[in-house]
Amino acid sequence: MKSRAVAAVIAAILPLAFLVLGVLRAYPFVDDVSVPARSPDDWHTYKELALSVVHGGLSIPALTTTYASLPHGFLYIYFVALIFVAFGTNSAYVYVAQSFMLGLSISIMYVAVRRKLTPANGLAFLLALITLMYVDVFRHLTFKLLSENLYFLLCPVFLLLLFRSLDDERRRLEPLLAGVTLGLILLARPNFTLSAGLVTAVLCIHATRPARNYRLPALLVVGAAIGVSGVVLRNYAATGHVTIDIVTNTWDWLQPWKMSPAQFVSTYLPRSLFVFGWTSTMAPAYRLRPHWMIIWMVWFAYPIVTLFRRERLELWESLLYLYVAGYIAGVLFIGMDITSYGGRMVVAILPVALVPAFRFLSRQYDPTH
Repeated sequence: MKSRAVAAVIAAILPLAFLVLGVLRAYPFVDDVSVPARSPDDWHTYKELALSVVHGGLSIPALTTTYASLPHGFLYIYFVALIFVAFGTNSAYVYVAQSFMLGLSISIMYVAVRRKLTPANGLAFLLALITLMYVDVFRHLTFKLLSENLYFLLCPVFLLLLFRSLDDERRRLEPLLAGVTLGLILLARPNFTLSAGLVTAVLCIHATRPARNYRLPALLVVGAAIGVSGVVLRNYAATGHVTIDIVTNTWDWLQPWKMSPAQFVSTYLPRSLFVFGWTSTMAPAYRLRPHWMIIWMVWFAYPIVTLFRRERLELWESLLYLYVAGYIAGVLFIGMDITSYGGRMVVAILPVALVPAFRFLSRQYDPTH
C-alpha cells in the first residue's frame, strides 16, 4: 500500500506542479499569436473566433456560416474565449491554463485506472504517464492554441465516469455524464467519432445479455446527444438551419477502395510506421519515437497473450482497445497528411494505449487484477 500512497501524493500535487512549470515557461507572458495573420494556421483561427465570441456573443458572429471547413475543435473556441474573458486577451494565459489542465488530466487518468492495477504498477503507470505527457505534450503542444489540449482533460474524465458506470450498472448520473463528456470530446476532437461509435455499439451488444440492462448504453447515448448539441444550437443561431458539423473537412480524405494493391501498400505502410514511431518514413526530419514503439508493442502483445492463455479481456479493457483502434483507424485510413499535424495525431491516443501495457504487467504478477 506504500506504493499507492506515494502515487496518491504525486497525483495530488501534479496540477500545481504543472501550473508552476507553465508559469515559468510563459513568463513574461508575451502573446505570440497575432491576428489577423498573413498565413493563418489553426491557432490563429482559434484566436480570431474566440475573440468573436468575447466581443460578439456565443454564436461566433465573425462566422456567419456553419462550422465546416475550419480547424477541428469547435468546443476549443469557447475554452479560449473563457480564458480571455477571465484573465485577459493573451494566448500566454491560455498556455498557463493548459499546463494546469495537463497535470490535472494525468491525475484523473491515474484515479480512473488505479484500482485496475497493482499498487506498484499503478505507481509505475503514473510515472510513465507523467514522462510521456511532459515529453510529447508539455514540450510541444501545451504552448500552442490547439484543441488537443482540451481533449487531454476530457478523455480521463470520460474514462473515470465510464468505469464507475461499469462497476455499478445501477448508477444513473455517471452514465449520463460519461455520455455528455463523450459528446464534448467529439466537439473538441471529432477524430474520435469512430471510437465513440464502437464503444457505444459494444455497450449496446453487451446489454443484450440475459440481464438485458439497457440503462448504461441508453444514458450514454442521451448524454452524448446533449454534449454534441452545442454545435447544432450554434449553427441554428448563426444560419437558421439545423446542421451538425463535427467532421469539418473531408476534401483530403483517402479513398483506399480506389487504390491498386501497390498504391495501398505504398500509402499505408509509411503511415503505419509513422504511427508506430518510425516517423522518418514519412518525414525524414522527424526523430524516431522509441517510447511509442514500446507502448504499441505491449498494446499488441496483451490481447495476444491473453488469447493464448485462453482468458478473456474484461469489458472495460475491450472498450479501451476499441477506443484506441477506432481512433488509429481514422488516422491511418481517413486523414491525408499526418505530417502536417506532426506527432500530435498520435500522441492524442497514447495515454489510453498506455493503460493496457501496465494492465498486462499487473495481470502477470497478480492474476486477481
